[in-house]
Amino acid sequence: MAPLAVGIDMGGTNIKGALVNDAGEVLAYKRIPTEAHGGVKHVLKLTADLVNELKGDRGAAVGIGIPGMLDAKREVIINAPNLKWRNVPIKDLLKEVLPGEVSFDNDGNAAAMGEAWLGAGRGCGHFLLITIGTGIGSGMILDDKIYRGANGLASELGHMTLFPGGRKCGCGKRGCLETLASVSAILRMAEENGIRLRVPDIGEFFEQVYKGNEAAVRVLTEAMEYLSMGLANAAALIDPALILVGGGAAEYGEVFLELLRRKFIEKLPVPRDVRIVRAQLGNKAGALGAARMAMLEMGVQYD
Repeated sequence: MAPLAVGIDMGGTNIKGALVNDAGEVLAYKRIPTEAHGGVKHVLKLTADLVNELKGDRGAAVGIGIPGMLDAKREVIINAPNLKWRNVPIKDLLKEVLPGEVSFDNDGNAAAMGEAWLGAGRGCGHFLLITIGTGIGSGMILDDKIYRGANGLASELGHMTLFPGGRKCGCGKRGCLETLASVSAILRMAEENGIRLRVPDIGEFFEQVYKGNEAAVRVLTEAMEYLSMGLANAAALIDPALILVGGGAAEYGEVFLELLRRKFIEKLPVPRDVRIVRAQLGNKAGALGAARMAMLEMGVQYD
């Protein structure tokens, strides 16, 4: 039987899971609410139940992408701002509800791995993925490998300080990129600028942009100013060939990406050929990447 893996993408709002074979085919997929208000053990019980439902009685490796900062051994969640978790011994706690080996990584790294395997990053050895959702996640592939840094804490582009003394972030610091250009930040700024949305939804916000609402265009322009600044800083440091943009905000047309590309190019200290394109795998990227990581730890090789 071909190797199987269950990949879990644990988000602040939803937990997404996929049963995947070694060819990257999704055999089963399900999304459930995270219910973070129930606490750590409740969320991990939901995660374990989802894993068991997806794999059934089949043997499968398990990988989980976590929306937070992990220690170098990937056993403790140091800080997961959007879950409000700090110093959580994730590996030990999950063993209580899900026996067996489980692979862990930051959700941005998992999504980057998914895009490198099956998405827009395939065949590119140096790229940066940034996801614009409730928060801002990121992952880097350098020399064809996930880059985690000396302490396992790379890359946290969403927590790069761009506005010293600015709004407090969920991580505890102030002026992080996440407070300036995430979906949550854009919707907050829309409300502050008197933009009335039927529901607080990024799709509805972009409807206002496309209708030429001056306040909405102004909010988007400001958010892209900060996002392009963060990406230009990253490009000056790691010189990627490609920047992939995923998450809710990237799903709403070329207006978003064209504005980002123009502002990004303006900020580069030295002109270079860096493509900025939409990630391909959508909300399945993290689960697919987590599944691949689990298989790689089992020794399964890919083309």
